[in-house]
Order: sequence, then C-alpha cells, then structure tokens
Amino acid sequence: MYDWARARFGVHGGSRGPLTSPLQTTLQFMVFAVPSLLAAMTIAGAFWVGVLAARRLRDWGDNSRALEQGDSPLALAAASGAPSDHESVKKVRSRVAERLRASLDSGGGMVAAGGDVPRSAEDLDIDGLRIADVVLIEAAGARVEGDFVVEGILRLREGPTTTVVAIMADGERRRWLIGSRESDDWYAVEPVIGHGLAGEPPRNVQPQRDDPRIYTLARRGQASVAAVGSHGRPSGSRVGTYLYRAGARDVLWLERWGGEIVMGEGVALARHAVSFLPGS
Repeated sequence: MYDWARARFGVHGGSRGPLTSPLQTTLQFMVFAVPSLLAAMTIAGAFWVGVLAARRLRDWGDNSRALEQGDSPLALAAASGAPSDHESVKKVRSRVAERLRASLDSGGGMVAAGGDVPRSAEDLDIDGLRIADVVLIEAAGARVEGDFVVEGILRLREGPTTTVVAIMADGERRRWLIGSRESDDWYAVEPVIGHGLAGEPPRNVQPQRDDPRIYTLARRGQASVAAVGSHGRPSGSRVGTYLYRAGARDVLWLERWGGEIVMGEGVALARHAVSFLPGS
C-alpha cells in the first residue's frame, strides 16, 4: 500500500511515515466534515418539527376557545374533510342543493355550479361570487341578517373600481349585497317596489309614503355593467348609481337604467359581518 502511494505521489525514501498527499488531506477533511453535516441536518430537522408542533398546538387552542365561547366556525368542518353536523351548515347546503337542482333542470347547471374548479370559503370574496354561492350576513340586525343564495350578479365598473351587486334570496326574502374589494363600506338593501320614481332622481327621496324618513344624496356615478343570472334589471351596458343616506347606517341605493329606476333600502354594514360559502 505504501509502495503504491510512493509511486503514485512521488514519495521516496525508506520511511513508512504517514502520507501527506493531497488525497490524504481530502480524505481527512471528509472524515470530519460528513459527521458535522449530519449533525447540522439533524438539528435543523428537530427545529422545524418543533415549529410545526407549536402551530398545531396553537390552532388546537384557538378552536378549543372558540367552542367554549359558543362560536362554531363554519369553515372548520370543510378543513377536516368530513361533513359538518352544524344546523346552519345543513340549512345552507340544503338550499344550495335546491338551487343547483333547479339550475340543472333549466339547463344552467354548469353556470350555477361554477364549473369544475374547486373553491374554498377562506379564499372566496365578493368579487369572486358566482350563481348559487351562499352569503351569510350576521350582526347587522334582523332586517338584513340571514343565509342567502346568490341568484344574480351585477359587476359595475367605474374607473379602477368594480362594485358588485349580488341579488340574493333567503326563501321569500330578497336582498341585494353591494360592495367592492377596495372598500370596507358594504350595504345590504331590500328592493323597494312601487316607489314612483323615473328619470333623474332628486337630491332628497322619501321611499315609503308611510315612513317620514327622508334620504339625502351622498354620492352618484356612472358605471359599465356586466350582468349574469336572474337580476331583475333592464338590459343595458351602462347604469347610473346613486347612494343616499339618512343617519349613520340607513342607506338608499338607486340604479337608473335609462328612464327606469331600481331602488333598494337598507343599512350599511362592515365587511367582516359578511362571509361566503361556495355553492359547488
């Protein structure tokens, strides 16, 4: 072995001392480096296992506190992969199933279901709503609270802002949800029938003859329209929008389609009071 090393690396003489060749130096480095690398990898692996364990404990603690306080997140069951037994979830999914069956019978099943692309409730926002999605409104008063199924959608584009008007139903109750991703001020209104307005709306409006409340114009604009589903509006590519206020929360929403006025009366609400469930 030593004779071969002397011939290979040019070591001469009768001494059989240790080799000082570059090969031996490399081998010695590898002998010390490999264990150090394995130790570093073991420490890093233990660190990330600890991080993941801490996150699981944190999530478990949050869910436990929510259940103790009586709050039952609707999205929790979806994450577990098993159907939820919560009465609100059963109610909402039953309504969605009814809407989807009706849409399939009318030939609009793929539109109602939103295609085959899966969506999660956590990622769904007002600008991503589709027909048969579910809108849940809470903490806004009995006038607008409920679990509503989307029947029609208007997308009103005015400059860089797109406002969504979701036409919804909860049984016999009809409501419109109005809002945009860019704004924290959303509105939930009930359609007003027989208001008697036509043409350009005035600056002050009293929508109900038996209610003395008068709304004052706060904002108006012009927008291009993209509509889908059963929205109950005239056909048109542009619409005038008018927002009236009476007090801190009460609002009146008007749309002018040519000479025809569509009106809804309701309240302003915070966007965190609204959540969504995909209909498919």
